[in-house]
Amino acid sequence: MDKQQHQSDITAKVLYGARWSAMLRVTGQMVSWLSTIIVVRFIRPEDYGLNAMLEAPLELLMLLSAFGLDLALVRWKTVEHEELRSVFGWLLVINGLLFLVYFFGGSVMAAYFDEPRLESLAQVLAFVFILAPFRVIPNALLDRNLKFKVRALAEFIANISAAVATLVLAILGWGVWALVWGMLINRILLAVILMFLEPWFIMPSLNFSAVRAMMAFGGVLSLGGAVVLITDKLATLIAGPVLGAELLGIFAVTFQFALLPLAKMMPVINPIIFPAFSKFQDQPGVATYYLSKSLGIVSLALFPVMIGLACIAQEFVATVLGNKWGAVALPLALLSTVMPFRMTTSFLRPVLASMGRADLSLKSAVFALVILLPLVLVGAHYGVMGLVMAMVITELIVVFLTIGMSKAILHTSFAGIALSLRPAIVGSTVMAACLMAAKAAFVSASGGSASLGVLLIEICFGALVYFLTLRIFYGKLLDDTIRLFLGRNGSLLV
Repeated sequence: MDKQQHQSDITAKVLYGARWSAMLRVTGQMVSWLSTIIVVRFIRPEDYGLNAMLEAPLELLMLLSAFGLDLALVRWKTVEHEELRSVFGWLLVINGLLFLVYFFGGSVMAAYFDEPRLESLAQVLAFVFILAPFRVIPNALLDRNLKFKVRALAEFIANISAAVATLVLAILGWGVWALVWGMLINRILLAVILMFLEPWFIMPSLNFSAVRAMMAFGGVLSLGGAVVLITDKLATLIAGPVLGAELLGIFAVTFQFALLPLAKMMPVINPIIFPAFSKFQDQPGVATYYLSKSLGIVSLALFPVMIGLACIAQEFVATVLGNKWGAVALPLALLSTVMPFRMTTSFLRPVLASMGRADLSLKSAVFALVILLPLVLVGAHYGVMGLVMAMVITELIVVFLTIGMSKAILHTSFAGIALSLRPAIVGSTVMAACLMAAKAAFVSASGGSASLGVLLIEICFGALVYFLTLRIFYGKLLDDTIRLFLGRNGSLLV
């Protein structure tokens, strides 16, 4: 089989799995998104503040729970049975230690944040580490074989079940415990479902020599992921004791909803990016071509949602979240405007790692941390808006640094990235201008009263303007993209 045929076969397999994966994950994320919006109405800002305090150390330790071994399994060209047994064994050891750290670290968190309730919450939440190896191994094997559909199906069932459970518990008045149990239910179901859909269990081993190289590669990726997470949680860790639970809860919800489009779509995209681009790690020209095409397609879907949320932030908060969250509106609008820059950075980092340059992905994350740290230290004294402005400035700088670093391995440039994003930028800009003009006219005519009906009209109007803009200026691209997602034609990427 020649190289071109092999490339076409891989592309076809990726596209087939990606369509199923996208359909299941988008459906699941929509249900989860709707559940999140409803849950917010039943949980106090104070409870979200407690959850943010729990999540900061939890998510950092969760990155260490895989130690990048899952990504090493995906990228390695051949994996021996003994290597797989050793990966499983070391994951059991690592996660056993992390369980003890988080379980007994609950008292430290309680003392640091001056919130005694954190100790019991952490002791229950610690059990997610016991479940981690039973999720990491099958996920890596599925990604390695490009079985995106099976993995997406397992996550779909687990996410829907957990979202429903969280919603029910929130309505029953469980507060922060609804969020904690929702996460536990998700992880338990995922481990069980993966075992059923893709039987994989093997006897563990602790042969370090079999996994030494994998740990070296995975360690760099884990460090990069840890730096990214620390950067995201930096505002919580530094400003938490200064702001208190209520203001921290307002910032946490602001960041959560600004990040929501990206947080819901990147789990659809990320499981595909790394294994797919790993297949072209020795062909930078081919990888650059697919980077340009895939980045353009993803931006078409995400840019209008992010920019649209910035335009309707006030109505969204008042109508959907309720009056008690009114302070979220302005910071949400500001933070949403820079999410397209964050999307570009988030897309580039796994591509760089999959091409064998995990060090560049790590450098991008370190730059973000170094830039954000002093800004947060200053911004914490100016409340929620100070933290938001620190994040806005950081995202603008880091995206340009990351694009610059990508030139070392990919045949890309600032102009090339901008060209890939141009249709989404043009469409979103026209949409935002028309939407803001329509809102101004409506305020003049009605006095500015917000309601669910008005919000829905604004959303539909913005979507219509965006679609018509693409139809007029980028009609062929729009048609090709629609056919691609429907599985009728793969010419857009092939």
